[in-house]
Amino acid sequence: MIGDFNEYLKDIIIWDKGVAQPSMQEKVINRRSELILVFENDYPISRQYRYAHFNRGTLSDIWQIKRDYKSPKSHGATFPEKLVETILQNFTQPNDIIYDPFLGTGTTAVVAKKMERQYIGSEINSAYCRVSEERLENALTPLELLLQTEN
Repeated sequence: MIGDFNEYLKDIIIWDKGVAQPSMQEKVINRRSELILVFENDYPISRQYRYAHFNRGTLSDIWQIKRDYKSPKSHGATFPEKLVETILQNFTQPNDIIYDPFLGTGTTAVVAKKMERQYIGSEINSAYCRVSEERLENALTPLELLLQTEN
């Protein structure tokens, strides 16, 4: 399946979580890292990004971002907001549409809202949908945050 998109794969980033969580089964290596595949549908063949927002020499392919243990306890595989923020900051711009096909508890949507991106998410677990909706209601955009501090 991924082979169908091989010419659009720009790079692979390693997310180093800082600590390996115990595996879910016996005789399985504890996973301390995850891979982030970065695709770009425009400008294939080159490793150079056309629409990235980082300067030469400022972004490594290994991101050391610790897991966020403040995330909703209702889901065991949430991403830290800092990870999503790093992705959006370097590869998107305000008003871009961010799609998360496995929304879970809504971390991607919450960070997108805070960073003034549009978001779409899909989730089949209704309990996670309720958590996402609640988190989105409580997430403030920079303008909402400014207006709240002025009052």
